[in-house]
Amino acid sequence: MTATDIVDIVLVANSPGELSALVKPVAEEFSRDATRRLTLVLTPCQYTSGRENEFSRTLPGIARLVTAAEYKKWIFLRRRPPAAFSKKGAVLFLGGDLAHAMLIARRLNYPAYAYIDERIAWKGFYKKFFVPDRSTYDKFAPLEKLEITGDLMADAVAGLEKWAPEPGVVTFLPGSRAWEIGYMTPLYGEIMALVKKEFPAVKFQLVSSPFVPARPIAGAKVIPFEALANSAVIVTIPGTNTAKLAARGVPMIVVFPLNHPEVIPLEGVADLIGKLPVIGKLLKRRVAEAANKRTKFFALPNQKADREIAPEIRGVIDPAGVAKKVIELLNDQAELKRMSAELAAAMGGPGAARKIAEEINAGLSQII
Repeated sequence: MTATDIVDIVLVANSPGELSALVKPVAEEFSRDATRRLTLVLTPCQYTSGRENEFSRTLPGIARLVTAAEYKKWIFLRRRPPAAFSKKGAVLFLGGDLAHAMLIARRLNYPAYAYIDERIAWKGFYKKFFVPDRSTYDKFAPLEKLEITGDLMADAVAGLEKWAPEPGVVTFLPGSRAWEIGYMTPLYGEIMALVKKEFPAVKFQLVSSPFVPARPIAGAKVIPFEALANSAVIVTIPGTNTAKLAARGVPMIVVFPLNHPEVIPLEGVADLIGKLPVIGKLLKRRVAEAANKRTKFFALPNQKADREIAPEIRGVIDPAGVAKKVIELLNDQAELKRMSAELAAAMGGPGAARKIAEEINAGLSQII
């Protein structure tokens, strides 16, 4: 194989959830073809954990990494990153702002593709938009460029163990960013104490993210995400983790606490205002409350099914209320089995990464 045989696939993403749930399966799929060279471009994000660069270098199949700092110099100062690109290639958006992938595609003169589930933009520029399911398709239709591929988050956990519960095991997911972990750890500690009081045989586990380690809680075993299949039930915050748990059929309770909304980062200028004394705290509280009111479901599998499969506890959280729900589920094996089956069904099976790679490769085959 010569240098002229190399085709560059440029993946664009930024946050922890996107890197672990979307970039990973796509990179693994494209890397099966030795002629495909994968470059991951990290774009600016206020929700960053600070360890995206380190984590990205562990992803299989990624040949080159362009950091967010290098990206900004490339786009705004025209300082190209220290990497040569082939004349033939494609850009695939996997998260962040669609404008970033558009700008990169223009710099490289590559066709641009996007995997989307929430927002769509630059319709005239992108060659095709990949969507995970029919409900997302219907949200953006009519648009000829839409293609249903299945959910990449199902691909991300396809090789992991499905739900195999052990009696009385309750696992808590505090998140993958420092502010999430600082916010959730005390609350989780209170919930654990209440559950232990009513259910003495309970065993606690605490999931530690590869981005920011969990803060230990007395009596809880710290485990990686891969090892949680033995959980009878999970307590988690919203995010991509809810989709990955659902794809593994693991029952969960999703909590969206507004006890201290001032710690939650906002987007753009609003985040700067949110840091101001007094007024910032009020703004963040109002934004969080508005988001809670307008959002029908926070858990991704609930959104897909358009009904509450996994229970959601939202607003100012009373630890006793969450503990009560945990104990209720621990005592209802039939409900846990029902939830497991319905969560897995809502997510669908793996195969999205393969379909995306096939579509992009087919488009590249038409370029001389």
